[in-house]
Amino acid sequence: MKINPGGTLALEDIVGRDALVQDICARLDQQSVVLVAERRMGKTHVLAKLSAEAPASWVVFRRDVEGVRSAAEFVQTIVADLHPHLNASTQFADWIKARAADLGGTKIGPLTLPNFQGKHWKQALCDTFDHVQSAKDLTRVVFLWDEIPWMIQNIARADAQEAMELLDVLRALRQQHAKLRMVFTGSIGLHHIVRQLKAQGYTNAPTNDMAAIEVTPLDAPDATRLANKLLQDIGCDTQNSTLAADIAQAVDGVPYYIHHVLSDIAKRRNAQAVPTRTELRQQIRAAIQSAHDTWNLKHFEERTQAYYGSQRDACLALLDGIAAAPNRLDVQTAINGAKASFPGIQQNDWLELVRLLERDYYLLRDPDTGQLGFKFSVLKRWWQWHRLSLPIMVEGAVP
Repeated sequence: MKINPGGTLALEDIVGRDALVQDICARLDQQSVVLVAERRMGKTHVLAKLSAEAPASWVVFRRDVEGVRSAAEFVQTIVADLHPHLNASTQFADWIKARAADLGGTKIGPLTLPNFQGKHWKQALCDTFDHVQSAKDLTRVVFLWDEIPWMIQNIARADAQEAMELLDVLRALRQQHAKLRMVFTGSIGLHHIVRQLKAQGYTNAPTNDMAAIEVTPLDAPDATRLANKLLQDIGCDTQNSTLAADIAQAVDGVPYYIHHVLSDIAKRRNAQAVPTRTELRQQIRAAIQSAHDTWNLKHFEERTQAYYGSQRDACLALLDGIAAAPNRLDVQTAINGAKASFPGIQQNDWLELVRLLERDYYLLRDPDTGQLGFKFSVLKRWWQWHRLSLPIMVEGAVP
């Protein structure tokens, strides 16, 4: 296994996701899935593993749709994916040729894809899945669509009504076709895109028929195993050391940060020396404090503009107050601290903002006391240093 922060991993190097992939497969036997997670949790790697390890009787299509700009283009990608599997067993190829003759087409290799302009895309999508349903040799067809929130946002920027209609058609197709399953995921929450559409009159719940499954940080044993594998790759003898466990705990079990810590160790260590806990603590602190933001933590502040819009300043006030507190805060105490600067915001709006910050992985409530704190200690430490100019008070779990 090689250190590769942010890069694409080989399937054999994806650690700690076997049970999750089995859970997703079991759920897909019953319904479609929305895969939710904070960024850098490895959603894309989970999709890759799912695609490779799905039951042999399934036909699985995996595609990143971030660059798709219209419903018509999206339908073209689906037709292109399905064509090799439906060509022999249905009249799908003849249907494609007829639509291309009627509507004009875009030639991609030997295949000419129809240009589904205007409202033609909607009927084309329904016709396509009718062909899937009629294919006797296909028992389960699964589409893994990465970055689908970005795609819906791209479409909505040009035509909000088209984005709404696409979400509704996809939901209707899931209801109509027993063979069909969809997996949605992305680096931004689909709920934010739906929230923006609702502000423009959208009234439906486009994913309430789908199971939400979270890609969490690695649990302690798997995070430690990942750190150990990477330490071994750079020749560190950790046989009698707790270094791997210390790394895993200090960065909340997030694979991306584990790879970054090991990358820094590989650059700085002397010969075969294993870093001490003090050296590890200093190294992680330096990465979090760095103005170069090598761990891409500033993103969590920057995205608040897109996520919360006119409520951004109130959101930052809440997070600032919670970051400044040495311990968790009662929800009302946190709200009161921010409310002083924003007296015009109503209580229900504050409570909704707290819920959104929880859903977006900034905050986590203690299950016993209900008190609020940052979900990830790494982010809290960044927030303290870069937004509040405070000494880093939280040292992770490294003693």
